Amino acid sequence: MILPLYALDFGHGEAMAASVLAARGLGNMLGDLPAGAATARWGDRPVMQIGIAMMFVSTVLAGAVATTALLLICATGIGFAMATWLLARLALVGDMVVSQWRGQALSTMAGLQRVGHFIGPALVGYSIEQFGFNDTFFILAAGIGMTLLFVNLSGRISADSPASAQPNQSPSKTHHTEPEASYTSVLAAHRRTWFTAGQVVMLLTLLRSARTLLIPVWGVQLELGAAEIGIILSLAAGFDMIMFPFAGLIMDRLGRRWSATACIALLGLGLGLIPFTTTSIAFATAAILAGIGNGLGSGINMTLGTDLAPAEDRGRFLGIWRLIGDSGSLIGPSIIGFLASTWSLKSAIWLVTASGPWAVVVLWLTVRETLHRQPRQPTANQ
Repeated sequence: MILPLYALDFGHGEAMAASVLAARGLGNMLGDLPAGAATARWGDRPVMQIGIAMMFVSTVLAGAVATTALLLICATGIGFAMATWLLARLALVGDMVVSQWRGQALSTMAGLQRVGHFIGPALVGYSIEQFGFNDTFFILAAGIGMTLLFVNLSGRISADSPASAQPNQSPSKTHHTEPEASYTSVLAAHRRTWFTAGQVVMLLTLLRSARTLLIPVWGVQLELGAAEIGIILSLAAGFDMIMFPFAGLIMDRLGRRWSATACIALLGLGLGLIPFTTTSIAFATAAILAGIGNGLGSGINMTLGTDLAPAEDRGRFLGIWRLIGDSGSLIGPSIIGFLASTWSLKSAIWLVTASGPWAVVVLWLTVRETLHRQPRQPTANQ
């Protein structure tokens, strides 16, 4: 929320707000492959710590910038840090959780992240109106610093626990045992996966990044204040958040494709309705519908990626997987910014939402179901 509103506060239009989010998407892409290689070499926890530290530095710098050029650089740094943190966390869960429980585990992790999305926008909107953008960035940086401290302390606790003394039982060390493999070989070995499942995850990320940009920008078009936009974002995030248990159950009971389909359909419908809204209530309703759709896909990108990733090259596979997915976070805002500046914001929204039906077609025609159900064990009476 804060990045596009900050860009608009500089006096530029929707194209600059889109450029700032596109820069964050570019940072995601730039960070994916290095993060995958670092996770394979050093393990999950050290890479998580590096990502959080980079996020802290980038957020502090964002609060101190005075030009949009520097803001673009900081947004790229934030994206790089996010990619590093998220990939290491994803690799950790992929190693620890078996397939038939992975959907619920990753949807729960995504749901916890959505708790922050629920609380954050309203607090950030209030902070912006009370203290301004710069101080709000510094407040966010303080929260990131506390997160880094927590991760460091949890690492020491697990290192001192009896379980960590036993061989092969520390999840953060699992990636040290991966054989050396090049990204080129992993890319070639799974080229069909990149073209099919990768295309779906890229289009879903495109829709999600469009949602992140469009709700604040359309709120400004409706002449809503930062606090009002924050409340609407929090409402949408609240419905998004309560969907994650259902997302996990759908993924682990019906399959990954059903969860992705529900997510894409409702997310695209909610975004497509935004241009028709002229009041705050109608706008909030469309945002909530998009939030429900997004929530029904809680953890779907991560679950598909860890399902498809080979155990021997998990870190590098997930690096490429996230690179392809994160390309959507660059393409989406770029398309919206270009079309908004040349045609209209409405046309940009409708073109982006048209990618949803295509993603569903590709999903069902080319991507296999990755849920592996365990055979039922006979009971004592059988």
